[in-house]
Amino acid sequence: MQEIVLKSIMGSMLFVSSIQDLLKKKVCVWIITAGGLFTIISLLFIPTFSIMDSLGGLIVGAFVLFISRITGGKIGMGDGLILCVTGLGLGLWGNIELFAYALFAAAIVSIILLVLRLADRKKSIPFIPFLFISYLFVCITTSY
Repeated sequence: MQEIVLKSIMGSMLFVSSIQDLLKKKVCVWIITAGGLFTIISLLFIPTFSIMDSLGGLIVGAFVLFISRITGGKIGMGDGLILCVTGLGLGLWGNIELFAYALFAAAIVSIILLVLRLADRKKSIPFIPFLFISYLFVCITTSY
């Protein structure tokens, strides 16, 4: 039951942030913050919770934040913050899996857009919707 609550919290945060990212190419920090706080609270009620695994999951998000800083914002800070929150709930390997699926999906869509000449190499696409779709895939295919 607690895992379902955790998955619902993170899924809701990703859903709302995806819509914001699609429409505005920005996300509200308070939604990510609220998602993070509710994630932490729900983790306290999960008996198999490992603080080391959750902290490991934060590394993925911290890495994306670092890359965002180095590239001058080519990768959004919101993407890194979202990955920090999902890292808390999914742990290190779950978050790496989520990130890999999202990168793969974004690459496929980008290739399709390029081939159909609907975008050029400089066109940016929102990444959080790919995280949301990947999160649904991870939730369906694995049990955390």
